[in-house]
Amino acid sequence: MAGLAIGVQLLNVRHATREAESARLLDISRYVSENLTRQLDGLNKTLTNIKRDYRDSVFSASSADSSRQLHLLTDAIQAVSGLAVYDANGTAVASDRDSDVGKDFFSQEFFTAVRRRPDPNVLYLSRPSASDDERVALHLSRAIFNTSGQFTGVVSATLDEEFFAFTVRSALFAPDMRATLVHPDGAIFVTVPKIEGRRPVNVATPGSAFVDHVVNKRKRTVFEGLVAVTGRERLLVLTSVQSPELGLDNTIVFAVSREKSAVYAPWYHQVRIYVSLYLAVLLMATALRLFERRRRRKLLQQEEVAQAALRLSASRLERALDGAQLGLWELHVDSRQLQLDARGARMLGYEESNMVRSTQEWTQTLHQDDQAVNIAAFAAHLKGDTPVYENEFRVEVKDGGYVWLFSRGKVTERAQTGAPLRVIGTFMDVSARKANEAALAEATLLQKLSGEIAQIGGWAVEVPSGVSRWTEEVYRIHDLDPVDAPDLSNALDFYTEEFKPVISAAIAKGMQDGTPWDLELQIVSAKGRLVWVRAQGAAICQGGTIVRLAGALQDITSRKQAALELQRLNAALSELSYQDALTGVGNRRLFDEALSAEWGRNARRGSMLALLMIDVDYFKRFNDHHGHLGGDECLRQVANVLRDTLRRSHERAMRYGGEEFAILLPETSVEGASLVALRILSAMAAAQIPHGASPVSPWVTLSIGVAGVMPTVDAKPSMLTRFADMALYQAKAQGRARLATYEDVEQK
Repeated sequence: MAGLAIGVQLLNVRHATREAESARLLDISRYVSENLTRQLDGLNKTLTNIKRDYRDSVFSASSADSSRQLHLLTDAIQAVSGLAVYDANGTAVASDRDSDVGKDFFSQEFFTAVRRRPDPNVLYLSRPSASDDERVALHLSRAIFNTSGQFTGVVSATLDEEFFAFTVRSALFAPDMRATLVHPDGAIFVTVPKIEGRRPVNVATPGSAFVDHVVNKRKRTVFEGLVAVTGRERLLVLTSVQSPELGLDNTIVFAVSREKSAVYAPWYHQVRIYVSLYLAVLLMATALRLFERRRRRKLLQQEEVAQAALRLSASRLERALDGAQLGLWELHVDSRQLQLDARGARMLGYEESNMVRSTQEWTQTLHQDDQAVNIAAFAAHLKGDTPVYENEFRVEVKDGGYVWLFSRGKVTERAQTGAPLRVIGTFMDVSARKANEAALAEATLLQKLSGEIAQIGGWAVEVPSGVSRWTEEVYRIHDLDPVDAPDLSNALDFYTEEFKPVISAAIAKGMQDGTPWDLELQIVSAKGRLVWVRAQGAAICQGGTIVRLAGALQDITSRKQAALELQRLNAALSELSYQDALTGVGNRRLFDEALSAEWGRNARRGSMLALLMIDVDYFKRFNDHHGHLGGDECLRQVANVLRDTLRRSHERAMRYGGEEFAILLPETSVEGASLVALRILSAMAAAQIPHGASPVSPWVTLSIGVAGVMPTVDAKPSMLTRFADMALYQAKAQGRARLATYEDVEQK
């Protein structure tokens, strides 16, 4: 029965190991899927903005300017390595790579997939293919339609393989792990770590877990077995990266796995320990049973001998002691002499038939740590405090080293005064048993250390008394000394106000119908630390009645903090997508979205919306004279002047493109906007940025076009941009280094 119980326990532990590791891999899959979905959502918005700009003829007005804007977007968005716009015939009309402009991409898979069935609501995901630099290329594309609904082209983003590899790599927590992003047809886009020596194989092999996952349109699949990519037995979790809002025509599959041997390594080690302990206990139990049977048989023989004491001979007594493997000793208290029989002497490695030594000499052969305890046990029996003398101790044998002995004796003769005169006893070698006890203690310590390393502890609550039991690791997580565990109500007080109702409801449900739970919660330790824990629990029944709740508690603070930090970094990345990389002011994307938002808001309020279009005078001459590095520095200084001149919180300078800047002025008339423009011209003159090639001034000057309109729901925001551009053209025509309003243009 014990062997069967151990087998069942090991099977349960193996199942629990698989479930725990599967849960960790599922957590990683959810974490990566959510991160990928956020990345794809951001790219989808970028493609939608570019598509809208191209359709409105704003973005495609100049191929060079358009390509330069795409190059700035590519630099700002870490998730892409390329952006391009193609006309209906597959010719690249704008690209962040100047060499691609004008090339024919009609036959490329990512273009033909859109052209075959163009849909404005679909985000197209191409299959991975080899790029010009032999890296794996994956394209996200959207179809472009004109205002009549006619297909006019494609805007496409090439995903950055290294960026997504970094995203996937950040989720790996063990050296044997592998993570892969796969197209639904089995083509691999990213795999970490890379497969050395060959290109990644197609994983869509017939009968594989991947094919089953894709064909049955599962969201998540857990598989344990042979994996085709590595050719090894692994524990694999497949997750489909799905987001209905994106309208993806194909779902990306994220696969994360671990070596099966690494997952079950602790379990295999535990199996070896359990089997070894079971065999040791079995052997010891068998030996003890044989010994007990033999001892009982000898005792019966001794009882028969006692009934016939006259017939008892020394030879039969000798054989009885020899069969029991007992050494015989006799102590004469008056002379303090202790004598061993021949058998006892041989057990200690001596050949003498009898050994007689003083009690002091015998005491010196005992291990130093055992001498005081043995003297005290002898003294207590001699005084009559104990019915027998009994003790375990280590004795040095003749050839060196120590053996463990179990000795038992009793006073057999006393003087008339009651003083002890003679003590007779036996001893036996128990070294094997002590070794087994030490091994068992070491195994128990190993189990305790394993819990400390994994920061996992166990707990149990009796139903209905609420009496709790905790392991040391649970005390450590709560910053408590290992004493009596708090009762259930006090234990729940450690949880924060946000999570206390959650764990209370889970425990109540577990007590009511045995529903298990697995939750991530936050507690406040006895020292005031905020600790994230993974709380797991299940009910234990006896005779159909729930008698106990038991489970595990794991400190997951580090993992939760890492997840929160990743959220912060993603928010920072989103902020950077609206910032011009060179000047630090808002970019064209921010301008387009701000103009649309302010147009609607001012239309609802019935207030004026003004716009300043600002151009750096003779900037091409500046670049030719001062160099492109000097030109970049000039643009940064101009941006700083614009930023410092603005006074209201909702006024923001934005780089419109090249050397052009734009400033939106909500709820501002043309006269008010003109005052802001004059303030900017004055601040620019005070900045005195040298311009060695300007025919109008030795310093860098600005031309500003001022326009203001009363927005309406029916009008388009591009009207305000067109008016400001016309005013800017008028300022340049009048000699630059000045402002002009749209009213001036109308009067002419």
